[in-house]
Parts: sequence; C-alpha cells; structure tokens
Amino acid sequence: MGRTSVIAGGLALIGAAFAPGAAQSAEFGASPWLKGYTDVFGGVIPSVPGFYLRTDVYDYSGSADATIFNGVVELGVDQSFTATVPSLTYVSPWKPFGRTFAMNVTPSVVAMDVDVGLGIPAFTGPRGNRFGGFTVNRGDTNLALGDTVIAPAILGWDEGNFHWNVAAFILAPTGEYRTDQLANTSLNHWAFMPRFAATYFDPQTGWQATGAVLYTWNTENTATNYKTGDIVNVEGTITKNFGPLGVGVASYGMIQVTGDSGAGAHLGSFESEVYGVGPIVTFTTSPDPTKALTVIVKYYKEFGAENTFEGETFDAAVSFKF
Repeated sequence: MGRTSVIAGGLALIGAAFAPGAAQSAEFGASPWLKGYTDVFGGVIPSVPGFYLRTDVYDYSGSADATIFNGVVELGVDQSFTATVPSLTYVSPWKPFGRTFAMNVTPSVVAMDVDVGLGIPAFTGPRGNRFGGFTVNRGDTNLALGDTVIAPAILGWDEGNFHWNVAAFILAPTGEYRTDQLANTSLNHWAFMPRFAATYFDPQTGWQATGAVLYTWNTENTATNYKTGDIVNVEGTITKNFGPLGVGVASYGMIQVTGDSGAGAHLGSFESEVYGVGPIVTFTTSPDPTKALTVIVKYYKEFGAENTFEGETFDAAVSFKF
C-alpha cells in the first residue's frame, strides 16, 4: 500500500473526531463524547481539499446500579440507544503555518430506551418545581434529534509515517430534553472538548497504530442544577492491513477527573470510570482518497465501570469524499 492509502484511511477518521453527546445524560457521569468513536487513522487529516462525510450507526446497551435522571436518583437502570451520526467535514485549501486546516459539524438522531427499577422520592428544584417521587419498574422510549458537535478549527500535521492533529470541539444542546421524561436525547448543557490524536502507519508492513486523548469541560444543566465534572477520554487502535482489508483491536477509557457538583448532585461527586476493548475490521475500496469508500465495523465490551453504565457497543461506519 502506498502513501495515498494512508490518506484514504484517514477519510474514515475525519468524522471520528466528532461525536454527539445526545446519547447519554451527563448526570450519571457519562461523557458527552461517544466512547470509542475515534478509531483507525484518527491522527490523519486528508490533504486533498473538499467535503468528506462519515456516517456511523452507534448502538450501546448497558446497566448501572444507580444514576440521576432529571434530579431524581434512579436505582437498577438499564439503558440502550442507537445513534445515527452523520459527520460532515470540510478540508480547506488554506494552509495556516503550513498545516492542513479543516472544520466539522456533526448532528445526531437518537433512539433511546430506558428502564429503571426504583426512583427515590422527589426534591424541590431551583424554581420550586417538583421532580419525580417513589416509582417502581418504569420505562421510557424516545426517538428525536440529539445534540450537535461543532469543530470550528482542526489542524493536521504529517511527518513521514507519523500523522497528528489538534482540534477544538463544542457540544451544543440541540436535542430534546424534558424533566418529565427518562429517555432524553440531549444533555441540556454545553461542553468544550479539545483533542489530540496521533497515528503511525507503515505502508510497507501495513501496521497502523492510533491514539487519542480528549478533555471535556461540562457546563451546568440549568434544569436540575447539576454540573458534571471534567472527563478524560482516551482511545486507541492497532490494526494490520492486508491490501484493502484491515483487522485489529480497538479500546477506550472514560475517566472522570473532577467530581460532580451543584444542588442536583445528590449522589455526591459521583466520579465515573469505565473501559472497553474489542475487535475492529476495516475495508477501503480504493487507495485514491478522492474515490475511496471506507467501511469500519467494531465492537467493544466494557469492564471496570464505576458510577456509570457498563455494557457493550457496536459501531458501523462508512465514509467517502464528495
């Protein structure tokens, strides 16, 4: 495989820099970033200017002993969702400081299903409104728009077999959120997420390794006076390419580094942590980045969860330039 195949693989990742937070409520310590979204060639920004589209179907299911939904402590929670995530990136011909410059917007549509065993009695909210009450075995489903991630600036570097980029992401609460429903598709707050990603790819051997780290600052959910603490997401893949086919391992970690706060944080600092690992398979139809269609399929099994959901993720994506 030649150098252009690196860029073709990078097309699959240009959308992987951006993920909606609509799929999960931050009030049980989950990150606005879709866990494990960054995968192969995540450090590569295509050098060919133009528009690139990556669309993921991201399916997650998991359970937690206790979480907070809309200011109410819920026990014995099962959650599943499927997020459809079209990620549109524009790679500019402009080369500030000699680097590749790109921008991105990523909306989402989320199908959410939540079941809880027991809801703890209500409390009085900041505006005098009451939330919840004792509830047993209740559930909720919802299909609606999710939150949107905007990346106004992405800068990419290339040096031989090494590729890396830095980006600034903003999560906008564009999804549906109501305090009288469990299955919300929005976090109902803003988040600011700088990220660094790097890729090493040897076109002679076909080995690829990608690592990424993202730091999230969350603002307060004003409907419940709940502010999730800062979160670090780490992600990585190692694959071996055999012509157009790539196979390997993908992994992630979500670690909350500061505690939750605010009047709605009834479980205290509630710092969350969870890890996932599983197989990944990729297929690229052409080494030409202007013609390639790339398919990515991956599965993660989670472990080591603390104060958050533990379950499994299946993600299938397709990307191309148009």
